Formats: sequence, structure tokens, C-alpha cells
Amino acid sequence: MSAAEVAEPDVQMDDKANQDAHGKAPPRKRRRIVISCTECHRRKQKCDRQMPCTNCVSRNKESACHYETGTPLAKPNRKDSSQSGNDRSPESIESIPIKNADFGYSSNSVSTLGILRKIEDEGELLPGMTSENFDGGNFGMRERYKTLVRLLPARSYVEKLADIYFRDVNWQYFSIDEPVFRSLMEQWYSVPFNVLTTTGPQALDPMLRPFPSLMFQMLASSLLYLPEGTEEIFESLKYTSNMTFEDLAFDYSESGVSILSLLGKRQMSIITVLAGWVRAAFLKYTGMVTEAWHQVGTSIRDAQEIGLHRDQMDPQPSPEDSTEEALEKMWMAQSRRRVWMTLLGWDLHTGAVLGRPTSVDYRLVNRTPPVDSIIPKDRRKSPIIPRGENDPPTPLTKAMWSWEVMKPLREILDLEKEGPFPKDFSKVEKIHKELLDLQARTPPPFRLENPDTRFDDLPECRWLPFVRPTLPQLISFNIMALHRPYVFTRATSRHEALKASIEMLEAQKLYYSVLKPQQHKTFTLFFGTFDAIIMIASIYILFPREHAELLPTVRQHFEWAIERFETMAIRNRLAKAALGVLHAIYIRFKKAVGFGFTTKSISDVGCSSTSGYGLTSSSSDMQTPNSLSEPASQNQSNPSTVPTTTERGGSVSSGTGLTPASGTDNNVFASADWSFPTDFDFSSIMPMYPLGDIAYNDLTAIPGGDGPPTTWPETFPGTTGVGNGLSTSVPAGSVGEEQPAAWQFGGEFGNDTLWNILNQFPTY
Repeated sequence: MSAAEVAEPDVQMDDKANQDAHGKAPPRKRRRIVISCTECHRRKQKCDRQMPCTNCVSRNKESACHYETGTPLAKPNRKDSSQSGNDRSPESIESIPIKNADFGYSSNSVSTLGILRKIEDEGELLPGMTSENFDGGNFGMRERYKTLVRLLPARSYVEKLADIYFRDVNWQYFSIDEPVFRSLMEQWYSVPFNVLTTTGPQALDPMLRPFPSLMFQMLASSLLYLPEGTEEIFESLKYTSNMTFEDLAFDYSESGVSILSLLGKRQMSIITVLAGWVRAAFLKYTGMVTEAWHQVGTSIRDAQEIGLHRDQMDPQPSPEDSTEEALEKMWMAQSRRRVWMTLLGWDLHTGAVLGRPTSVDYRLVNRTPPVDSIIPKDRRKSPIIPRGENDPPTPLTKAMWSWEVMKPLREILDLEKEGPFPKDFSKVEKIHKELLDLQARTPPPFRLENPDTRFDDLPECRWLPFVRPTLPQLISFNIMALHRPYVFTRATSRHEALKASIEMLEAQKLYYSVLKPQQHKTFTLFFGTFDAIIMIASIYILFPREHAELLPTVRQHFEWAIERFETMAIRNRLAKAALGVLHAIYIRFKKAVGFGFTTKSISDVGCSSTSGYGLTSSSSDMQTPNSLSEPASQNQSNPSTVPTTTERGGSVSSGTGLTPASGTDNNVFASADWSFPTDFDFSSIMPMYPLGDIAYNDLTAIPGGDGPPTTWPETFPGTTGVGNGLSTSVPAGSVGEEQPAAWQFGGEFGNDTLWNILNQFPTY
């Protein structure tokens, strides 16, 4: 036997002797009594032992809230009992513990914080960790919540501003049910004062708890839409002499943000998501596009936290429900689907406009869309009935069609990742045909041409004239965004992008004519004009011999756009910031095509453009103009044609941006002092996101200074030499005369952007 084998019986005998000496077996682990409800115990969450508990109410599981230990009793407040004999400093009273979910982790995520919460539920609280239960009874939270709520104006003002919101704002996206809002407002103003004083927000329903935040955001938006002649009614809401309604609106909006921040990310409801989304709409309306984009992402994450993206999380009628309760749950499911659809549309469209990644891909989530039905005043007594073709359209009809129009942007953004030469260009042609089919399927009441106007006189359809210019503009923007990566390398894409941009400007002119001055802050009124103008100007500046027949129309829209921006600049921050950019690019546009805007036919300028989207275009249509591979019918000895070489020959998809010639003999520009450098590659120019450059890169244009440089920088990615740069000579006849101011584009843009190229073209 080994020494270990001999020693093992001795150890067992010693243990038995110790057990006999003490006279009892080793103590067993005491089984904990389950005092939480069955649902909270199963989900391993802290239960407040209400009937039903707050967690079950927030998850619409009231019927499943049961207790194994009988009637629930309120738990003692351990914080109060542990500190009853101690003096608490003001700092400890006012400090609110940071919730774990505030760090961006979901309560059901398999992460370090999630594991710690599970450990927390099995025993005592871990040092530095807060319980899963919403701690609304904290004295500091109660006082801060009351302080913020006190900032709400009197109920009479709230009701008047809410009327303005539902009349002038809500129809645009239709995410807030007016009957639900009115019901919640009635409940809010019925809450006894002692509830907020003694218990705090913990005593409120999860739908009612963030409701003041939603009211603040709606009031802020309404103050920006005040109709003419109503300013005096709300003048008493200002608390300083020189305060504007916009200042007051920002105050209200920030108060709403403070309430959401105070409540944290625990036990959120759809009201929390709506408050965040209305905040995003307010930011976008006031020109804070970057902040609005971030807020949309936050609202989407909050919506995912409460399951708005999943059908399984929608309230489901049960056999025990009465008819009214079942109808209420069915309508609540419709509201959840509508809010999720709105968030997806905003996320997708904002990403396409700003050139930013989206927060979620709707194709990965199989979510049932809402039903196009008329929203009743009393949802507990009306079933969900789909709207018929002969029924008046509703704001929900408009919202659902807007989402249908924006869905192709997902595939368009995916194609942009492949650069100016996609592997399969047939995808572009396929999406373009789908967009044209979508345009043909526009519902008759929403058509811009020959619309169905029989519902225009109905009070509930007063918003229809405002919608007709905006919905066709969405499809035109999709076409422009589809061809945006290829406008510098493909003649047909330039033609289609140019047509779509002109259609956008036509819609913008009509939209501007029906708006009132106080509505000039509208975001759609800005981006639809600015993006279209920059697209048109860039095409004519870099390819001035194309589309000469459209020059008079383009020039007229250019001047109208500048006039609109000059008028809007008083109220619209974005228009004020972009006005200088429009002036600077308009000067270059006129110089590129000639001040006389001489109209020439397409055959005269040596470019091949089509009146429609050619699915069987020739190779010359897939390249930049001035290529050696031109149509046989074109006179190759035409002096207006600039010969170039193709670096990447072969198929259409593998074509490249061609190199224009330099020099005055073959210069494509009307101005003799403009020319491209040798071996310039158009494919090196990044796609344009004008609004993104305004919002993120601080794009500006300032007159004056020493003028732009007269040679191309050696670091420009599209050049291999600078021997044939811009001419340094002053235009003939200008010696001794006063020169126009030199407009330069400024901002944090790279060398491969359109703005850097335009800076190489002098304006004097």
C-alpha cells in the first residue's frame, strides 16, 4: 500500500469522530423562500410584489402574475432601514445610481452585466450594483421628477398646444394615436399630488411614467408651428423679456430629455420610444441633423428593448379577456407595428441622405406591417377594419406608402458599397425599373399629376395638398441616390440623376408654394432642394457639354432655389448655412457652361443621352463622354469631342472614369482658364452627400480671400501629374478691372471629394 492509501482511512475516521463529537450532521444549505411572482422568478427579475407587479404590467402579462406564497406583501425598503439612524448628506440624497442598462446592455443579454444580475438575484446585492427593480422611491429621484414635472405649463396651454400638434404635425408621420394620448393626459392630470410626493414615479403605470417627457417634446414641436395670430395666447409662457418661442421650445425639449434620463432604461414602454422619436423630429426640424440621427438610433434600440420589432411581443388577446380588452390589445399591437415602421423609415432615409450606416436592416426582421384602417376614437368598441379603395385616405395610408417608397433604399445602399464599378450592373437596372413601377403605382390621391381630389374638402383630409409634392419627391430621390455612385463614370447615370434632380426641384417649388412662413423650418423643404441642386451643378460643371437642351430649365430652378433659401434662411438654420454654398457653386456653374447659356442640340455637343433608361445601352453610355469607343453615327472628327484612353477596357461593369484632355484647343469648359490635369480619373471622386457635408464636415463657402489655387495638388487621388494644371493667366479683357470675389469651399472634406475639385476652378 502507498502512503496515501494508508492515510485515507485515517482522514475518514477523523471526520466521523468530529461529527460524533458535535452530535449533529453538517448544516445543509437553507432553501430560500420564493416571494416573487412566478413570472419574475422564472425570468430572474426583482419583483415589487404588487398585484399585478410592475414587471408583468410592462410586459402585458397581468394574467400570468401569481404568487406561490399567497397574498403579496410589500417589501421593506432596505435602504431606509439601513440608514434610519444615520445622517445622510445632501450629496447622497441627490445622487441617483447609474442603471446597468444605461451602458447599452439589454436586460436579457448574455454579458458580464447580465451574469452579475443573475448572481444578484440569487443572493444579496453586489457592491456597486443596483437591483433590477425600478427604484422610483428614492428621495432624490422623487424630488427631481417633481421638479421637472413642475416645468410643464398649465393644462389649458398643454391642451391648446396639443391641438396644434395633432392638426399640423402628427399627420406627417402618424406615430401618436390621438385618442390614446388624450386618455393618458386625462390619467396624468388625475394623479393625486401625494402619490408623487410620497411614492414618486414608482407608483405610476409604466405607460404614464414617461408621459410628461412625451408632452414636453410635443409642446416643443408645437411652439415651432404656431399659426399666425396665436403668438399672444402663449406669450405668458416666456419667462424673460427677450425670449423667443424657439428658446422656449428648446427648454421644453431638454426637460423631456431629462425625464427620460432620470427614469433610465428599466421598465420602458412605448411612450418612452415615442418621446425619443418626437425629440428626434424636433431636432431635425430645428436643423440639428447630426443629433437627430443619433436620437433615432437611440429610439430604435429602446424599441428593440421592449420588443417592438417582434410579433411575439405584441399583446395577444386571451380567452379570459372581454371583448373590450381583446380589442384594446389588438389596437395596441397595431400601434406598436406603426411606431416600428416609422423608426425603420427614418433610419433608412436618414442614412441615405447623410451617407451614414443604418441602425437595423429591416430585411432581417420579419415584422407584420400595420393594417391601413381608420383609427377610432374609442378603440375598445371598434374592430380593425381595413380601409377600402373608395374610403378617404388617412395619415396612416400616407405613412404606409412612404415606407413602401423608402424600402428600395436598403438595396441602393448595399450597391454603393461596391463603388463606381459594381460587379453586376444589372442590379442597378433592375432597381431602376422597380422604382419606375413604384412611381406608376402611386395611389391616386397622392399623385402629383392628375390626382384624385374628391377628398380634399374633407376636414380629416386637409393635409392632402401638402403630401402630393413630397411623396413623388421620395421616389425621385431614390432614383438620384441609385445613380449617385456612377454619375462621374457613366453617361446614362448622369442623365437619369439629372432628370430625377429636376423632378425633385419641380416638387420642391410646388411644396414651397403651399407652405406658410412658419413652416419654412421643414427638413424636407431643405434637403430636397439642396441635394438636387448640388447634383445638377456637379454634372454641368464637370461635363458642361452634356444636356445643353436642359440649361434654361436648370438655370431657372437654380435661381428659384437661391431665392427660396434666402427667404427660408430667417427661420431655417440649414438653409442659412447652405446659402453661401449655393452662391459659390452657382458662380462655377455659370462659368463652366458659359454666361450666355447657349442651347445646343445633343448631336452638337458630342454626347449620347437617352430620353429613357436604356436597358441595352451601348458601351459609350456606360462611360464618361469623350471616349474613343463612341457610336458609329457620331462624327469622330468633331472638334468638340475630346479623345481619351480607356485604362480598364472590356465589359460595361469594368469601365473606368476617363481622362479628359487639357489645353485650350480641346478644353470641355466654356472658360479658357479651366482645365483638368493630365490622367485625371473620374472614378476617384467620392459619391456626393451634400447634406452630410453640411452636418458633419462643416461645409461652408465664403467670398473673398486670395482666391483658389491655380494648380491641382499632387496628392489628388485622380491625378498622376500636374503638368497641365489650371491656367494661371487672367481672362482676357479683365486687366485693370475689378474682379469678382473668389468663393472657396471650406470644411473638413478630403482630397477625393467634389468640393476639393471645385476649389481648383477659380471663380474670378
